[in-house]
Amino acid sequence: MFGIIFKMIMICLTGLTSLNEANGQIHKINNYDYLMPAKGKSMLELYSGIPYVAIGQYSYGFSSRFSVGVFCGRTPAVVGIGIRIKSVIVQPSNSMRIYIKSPLVYYPKMKGLDSWVLAWPSLNVEWKLKNEARVWTGVGVVGAACTDYLFGSEMEKTVSDPENPSAGTDMKKEPMSELWNSIQFGYSKPISNKCSYLIEVAPLMKGFKFATPHGLVHDLPAIVTLGFSYSL
Repeated sequence: MFGIIFKMIMICLTGLTSLNEANGQIHKINNYDYLMPAKGKSMLELYSGIPYVAIGQYSYGFSSRFSVGVFCGRTPAVVGIGIRIKSVIVQPSNSMRIYIKSPLVYYPKMKGLDSWVLAWPSLNVEWKLKNEARVWTGVGVVGAACTDYLFGSEMEKTVSDPENPSAGTDMKKEPMSELWNSIQFGYSKPISNKCSYLIEVAPLMKGFKFATPHGLVHDLPAIVTLGFSYSL
């Protein structure tokens, strides 16, 4: 009789222990932060989208609200390297925060292409939903310029103009710097206690109008990001 009671008690204790471990696992998943690593921790990030085909990034958390990452990526035409800074400015509650992020990319000179740089500082407001997903929106400024322009050696570049092929009018001046503003929308959700995926769409605009493909923007005038983050 006592043996049966003892076995039932052990079964109950084992079940409670398993339940507590499961709850702890769920708690860890619920509190996973896709944006930046914890203080003293590292994070790996992989991205794809438009205009880049692939980006790999390593980030380090200097505090719970500030991290710096280094990355390397490739568009269909060029390779880029750079750094990305992320910082939480205000977090009035566990379900809302305001943060900035700013990648700075350098594209080395390649055959037929000049070297140039791109920066995209942005300010986002983010909300954490009841299903542990996060959504955000914000504004940013995207600036791109050839290094020759930045150092003052050249202001415009002469290129062929396929719209005017006639003799004497087959050349046009193309600016060596561009500036746009962006408005971005994003969504992220943890899939484990160490990994999360994200989607972000950021149309490029000129004031209140959507930018048209020209100059340094030859394709879709938007930055589309699909990615995963994994905490080490």
